[in-house]
Amino acid sequence: MQIRSTRRLSALLLLGATTLAWHGASRAADTPVSSPPPWPVVKDSPTPLAADPVRPLMMGSLRVTLDAITLVDVRQQIGVGVSQRQGKGTDALDWLCYTLPDAAPAQRLWLTSSELSRGRVDAVVATDLAAGTVATAQCPDLPAKFKPVRFDDGLWLGAMSGELRKALGIPAKSGPIFSGLFQGQTGNLQMVSSTVMEFRGGRTVSLHVAHSSQN
Repeated sequence: MQIRSTRRLSALLLLGATTLAWHGASRAADTPVSSPPPWPVVKDSPTPLAADPVRPLMMGSLRVTLDAITLVDVRQQIGVGVSQRQGKGTDALDWLCYTLPDAAPAQRLWLTSSELSRGRVDAVVATDLAAGTVATAQCPDLPAKFKPVRFDDGLWLGAMSGELRKALGIPAKSGPIFSGLFQGQTGNLQMVSSTVMEFRGGRTVSLHVAHSSQN
């Protein structure tokens, strides 16, 4: 797919996020319980970022670079996981889901691929789980070999250092939700990255990270 403007790429990336939100909103009616949670509703415009905030996701020694590695490759390397799909056409969303029961609290991780990415992982969603939530056939335990899980810059659920907050462009005093948007270009490669974090009780309780690039 050829995308000639960053504005167009940004619109398509946000369409992917909207697709994810739509799936979460309709979950009670007809979606699998393992579907990714919706992106948080952000009232204000996202904070423009000077540098791309999205780094590779490290799952143990497995390096998941968004918009580069495919869901099929991830599934093959981990050895467990159920490839799931919902929607058709531009509304299609594919994902793998894993549970991290030994975190405190337990966590769940989704690696997703929107129609735009054509099989490549273009978003990561992670959230704390309610007490008593256990792994399922659709969201199995992540094997110990692929832990710990966190982004290459240290970003993950839980407490966040002041240094990392500054690097991500998060104000020292921020509300319960932070949304950041990066748009840039390297040569002919146009990139858009979106990061949305929810905070509660001084810790990050959910992460929604997306990245897309096109010539």
